[in-house]
Amino acid sequence: MSIGEFFSLLNAHPWGYSVLLLNFVVIFINGWTDGPNSIATCVTTKCVTPKVGVFIAAIFNLIGVLLIGLLGSFLSDFGSVAETIASLVNFDVSTEGALTDSLIALSAGLLAIIIWSLGSTYFGFPSSESNELVGGITGAGMALAALSGLNWFSSINWSSWNKVLIGFFGSLILGFVLGYGITKLIELICRKLKRGETTRFFTKGQIASAAGMSLVHGIQDGAKFMGVFMLLGSMLSGESNGEVISSLSTAWWIYIPVAIVMTAGTFMGGYSIIKTLGSQMTKLEKYQAFATDIASVIGLTLATVFGLPVSTGTVKSTSILGGGSTKSLRKVHWDVAGKMIGSWILIFPLTALIGFLVTVVFASIF
Repeated sequence: MSIGEFFSLLNAHPWGYSVLLLNFVVIFINGWTDGPNSIATCVTTKCVTPKVGVFIAAIFNLIGVLLIGLLGSFLSDFGSVAETIASLVNFDVSTEGALTDSLIALSAGLLAIIIWSLGSTYFGFPSSESNELVGGITGAGMALAALSGLNWFSSINWSSWNKVLIGFFGSLILGFVLGYGITKLIELICRKLKRGETTRFFTKGQIASAAGMSLVHGIQDGAKFMGVFMLLGSMLSGESNGEVISSLSTAWWIYIPVAIVMTAGTFMGGYSIIKTLGSQMTKLEKYQAFATDIASVIGLTLATVFGLPVSTGTVKSTSILGGGSTKSLRKVHWDVAGKMIGSWILIFPLTALIGFLVTVVFASIF
């Protein structure tokens, strides 16, 4: 599908513009709230200033999103993150009325993400646009089915939801294990080296590792929101979850504006999130922070290759817990960590509920 064909379909279905604009708002918020996750430890260990850290995150987020177009064919061979998001819900596009209702529901689901993201950011907790995106869209699909007199769960594509669950619980475990294991490995390698030498190395290494994490964040999260555009394109063409999704996976006119908007959001800073993630769970030394970055890069890369939408905040936070636990379990503020993990778990049902309710309200008004 070309850009001309896409906007021609939008002109014929004005509610598509609502989906388009709301998705860009969500992308902006993602850059604002998830971008800080990538450079939180680098800033709190004073390897870079907050402003420099945000600049690094923004630039490498931009590069990461742009790489999606080049990696699209490769990732589709394994299981594209974008295609997983695009196939979460089977929206009805069989008639003009059904398509309009579906576009209204998708708009409501995206609005639910905005409501939750802004709330979590206000209280200084790293939000998870991945979980919010899944919850909001799923809740909207459930409401649409309920309003049509169908089983609430009939619109859900469970094969895609299985990938979501595997990614979520897998990231909790893998992040901690990698954070702990890589930190221990570094301690073993550096046990006979002078402290000054290792400090200089890990100071520079953290800058590189933070850039690497920002890069894979751009790839992973950029793909999720490209998935929404792919879903929108397939709905407008009347081929929900069909071949149009694959044809849009490398469309330059999608991933360039996604990259620009996410980068603009990242420049907002998200400094309260940097503080929460970088220092309130545990205090890390430079080599531990470097290890958590490397662990996060590995975890996000594996998830992306296998088409699993995961939260950057979840992977980074659990790797911090793993790295901080290497000295002593008492070094970790488990009360803060528990609140964060609890909020991640609650995101799915709560954003689904918000998406459900907003869809019902929109349906009654429009």
